[in-house]
Amino acid sequence: MGDYRVPRVPLFIFLLALVARVAVAVWLPAHIVWSDGERYERVALSLYHGNGFGSLYLNSYSVPTQALLIAGVYEVFGQSYLALRIVCAVLGALSCLVGYLITRRLFGESIARPAGLLLALYPYLVYVSALFEYPQVLFILIAALFFLFLLRFQSSQRTVDLVIAGVLLGIAILTVPTVLLFVPVAAVCVWLTSKGGRWVRAILFVAALAIPVGSWALRNYAAYDHLILVNEAGGINFWMANNDTYYESGKAGVVVECSVGENKSKFCTEWLEVDMRMLNSNLTEAQVRLEWERVAWQKGLQFVKDSPLRFLKLSARRFISFWSPIPDALTTNPGSGGAARDLIAALTYTPILILAIAGLWLTRSEWQRLLPIYGYFLVFMAVYSIYLPATRYRLPLDFFLLIFAAVALDRLWSRLRTTSQPIFAQQ
Repeated sequence: MGDYRVPRVPLFIFLLALVARVAVAVWLPAHIVWSDGERYERVALSLYHGNGFGSLYLNSYSVPTQALLIAGVYEVFGQSYLALRIVCAVLGALSCLVGYLITRRLFGESIARPAGLLLALYPYLVYVSALFEYPQVLFILIAALFFLFLLRFQSSQRTVDLVIAGVLLGIAILTVPTVLLFVPVAAVCVWLTSKGGRWVRAILFVAALAIPVGSWALRNYAAYDHLILVNEAGGINFWMANNDTYYESGKAGVVVECSVGENKSKFCTEWLEVDMRMLNSNLTEAQVRLEWERVAWQKGLQFVKDSPLRFLKLSARRFISFWSPIPDALTTNPGSGGAARDLIAALTYTPILILAIAGLWLTRSEWQRLLPIYGYFLVFMAVYSIYLPATRYRLPLDFFLLIFAAVALDRLWSRLRTTSQPIFAQQ
């Protein structure tokens, strides 16, 4: 008879990650901690009550996968926030297991073990994995599975691995639309790593990811008579990140002040004027959302055109904020981490970033296999240098920073055991 024992290391990593995340899930209050959760829950409740995804207004800022996840949990466990948080904790723990498998495939078992432990215990990931308010926990798992199957394809060249990778990337796009811009990068990587029929493989990959994205786009066209790939919030977010008020006062000036009715700033005043104009128009609800997008793109691009130097300065500031060890969250309630949040974040993220940079250098000879990961980093950095940056948007990259940090830790440990090799010699 075969040996059916469960591998102990992956199981230990999963259970360790799960215990940490469930503990946070139980600690969090029995209400929505971050306001984005209200938006996703509204769509989920529409699904739960059999009314579909609802209006374009409901879906403008939402993504379908997160609403489906919440509605599915409600269907099985009832309307329980604790059940939602525990399900998300399980998804977060599974992503640690997939991270271990990715690392083992890339760098071997000796590096996969510390990578799995880092993923299991990294405070940022532990905390976000107990949240249903954001789609990042689901996205990180789906994106990790995508990279795992893409790596499998690189070595196996099996069509099934490629197709699964494509479908997973399509689902990831419906979870965090940012990765739409990653599609050309991923397709080029498929083309480069294919050992035969390169164009056929690349086209097949794009066709596979088009299955979920195209299905959602067709649904949107049928429902709203307008082609919408994921949601309809790109223009509004772009304007919020590119205006005089953001340049002068930062994120709080456009997020906090406008939301509490402090309409003294130029941006808040313009926002209110557009909103009033829409309310007094004869447009339908769907037409209002589309017109909002058009106006927002126009105003954001006008700022770039009128102030290209300030736009470049803002982009540099956003880039620094994106990589900052201090969270840029404007919420300070206990459920958001409280007073200890910034200290814990700085003390854990800073050494990981330093070790990850060292790990990236150590693995530079593997650049061909790592090209998809490099491209993934570049897309996220570029997008959030022109949009509003937030720590949670960086967490999909932190996932890989932890893996590269494990490379450096392994090398440091080897160096402690023997001094015969320089620490930063290539792998």
